[in-house]
Amino acid sequence: MFRWKKLGRIFNPSDYANGVWLNEFAQAPAVLIFEDIVMVYFSCRPPADSNGQYVSYSAYVDLDRKNLHHVLEVSQQPILQLGTLGTFDEFGTYPVSVIKHHDKYRAYYGGWTRCESVPFNVAIGYAESTDEGKTFQKIGEGPLLSYTLDEPFILSGPKIRKYNDIFIFYIAGKKMFSIMVNRNRYIYIRSGWQFLPTGINFTKT
Repeated sequence: MFRWKKLGRIFNPSDYANGVWLNEFAQAPAVLIFEDIVMVYFSCRPPADSNGQYVSYSAYVDLDRKNLHHVLEVSQQPILQLGTLGTFDEFGTYPVSVIKHHDKYRAYYGGWTRCESVPFNVAIGYAESTDEGKTFQKIGEGPLLSYTLDEPFILSGPKIRKYNDIFIFYIAGKKMFSIMVNRNRYIYIRSGWQFLPTGINFTKT
């Protein structure tokens, strides 16, 4: 049984002058553990545009494994570029989940696009890294997983794990709830999906 100890705030992107793209937020953390460092992936945003709209990038911060308050390195650029006009990840590439596979690192991420009746929709993208997870290259402009006949809503929150040489992939989706509170629209997603991937090809269970 795990016993957790709160360490307080260990990283604030606003403390680092790495460019306007890393202006604020450190959402949806996910980690890779190395011998001496803990590599934490997170989502960040530049300031909103003139219409109050944001885009979201994914970045990383390296922490000293022996002292997690000691920041060793912060991304100098997003780990993934936003998609081109009209693509599924034009406005965001988060959250992200990374796993090592042979000599490469695989990233599964939520790609965000804007909508009219609801604020956004999300599908799952895939990219690979050959520089130990510092930058990733997409294998294509389209999503790895998107909406289907009986799963028409958001697919997001990817979490990739590997057990006994089999990839297990968890995502959020299936049900979407939209409510208005003080003229703001909030989206809630509920799911408990699980996939058995070879890494790229998936079988739903």
